Amino acid sequence: MPSTPPVLIIGVNPIVKIVVPLLRAFGFQISHLWSPCRLTPDIISLCKETLNIESVFCSTLPLDQLLNNATQSYLIFICTDTDQHLSLIKRITSTSIIKPCNHHVICMPPFNVDPKSLISVQQIQQQICCYCYPIGFLPTFIKLKRYLTEEQANIGNIQSIEFRIQCCSLKSCSDDRINSSLLNRFGSFALSILFYLFGTQSLSTISHAYIQSPNETTYSFHINYNRSTHLPPIFVNIISNSHISSTYYQELVIISSKCALLVNDYRLILRRLNTEDQILIDSFHSDTNDKFEEFSKENPEIPLIFIQSFYYFMGHLKESLINQIPRSTFTDLTSFEIVYKVQEAIVAIREAARTGEIVPIVR
Repeated sequence: MPSTPPVLIIGVNPIVKIVVPLLRAFGFQISHLWSPCRLTPDIISLCKETLNIESVFCSTLPLDQLLNNATQSYLIFICTDTDQHLSLIKRITSTSIIKPCNHHVICMPPFNVDPKSLISVQQIQQQICCYCYPIGFLPTFIKLKRYLTEEQANIGNIQSIEFRIQCCSLKSCSDDRINSSLLNRFGSFALSILFYLFGTQSLSTISHAYIQSPNETTYSFHINYNRSTHLPPIFVNIISNSHISSTYYQELVIISSKCALLVNDYRLILRRLNTEDQILIDSFHSDTNDKFEEFSKENPEIPLIFIQSFYYFMGHLKESLINQIPRSTFTDLTSFEIVYKVQEAIVAIREAARTGEIVPIVR
């Protein structure tokens, strides 16, 4: 049976405290950590004492040299600031002496990438090269996707769709506008899930967009599909509240002619008239919750539901690497088209909020 490739971590953003222990929990071996920043005593302590990574390099040893010394393909996790993602991917794929370049590259959110620049990433011939939205790997959403497909006759025509997110304020989490932006941080979660569930081929416009100024603590917008899809406008509402401490709550409500489907955090609930609610799945993972609850309180921009989703992502990733042929669930959720459309939609939302007009989502 093929083994998993050695892991190279790039960056020391807080997400590494999640990535490293979960990688080890699934049997991955971490070979190196490379930081684009100078190695301060705090970073060295983080790597060697907290993460137990002995092989630590910084910008004094060029990344190119580290890659060129590789005797086999790496599984590379990019955990840097968002503005470094694209340039790092290009460096990884252009400097490696392994030809063709078969390093697997995973980027961690949030992202702030010009949609047109993503085209160059799509053209890179990687075994796995993705901007990762792990939130969709929560079994709740995989179950919902299958239910919408297989039980269409029992669901009826969809009449309304609403996605709500409530969280604490992120302004204290980062000086970086992208990292502290609700739209980039959590709006992208909602968009990626909705595009996974309902597709991207018939996306049409963004309308009724609103961004509360100046602190951007509330976002709302409609995602519109072409009429031929028979999908109503999808309403997305994201609210942050500085009085809420380390709390993230999401709810997806799908109302149809025969039932309602509700996702309350980890639970998928089927609701029919005059019958008790039926829990179709509850994907809460208690071990992950116990291990990372305190971390999530200290880093509210990384909610527990994201961490639990990342746990399930790791399982799918390992299976795909060992089988060497990713299953359809993995390819669907890491689809380039979803990532591309999320970035396009974010641009359109900001434009629609600025102008008050209906803005098309177009390539």
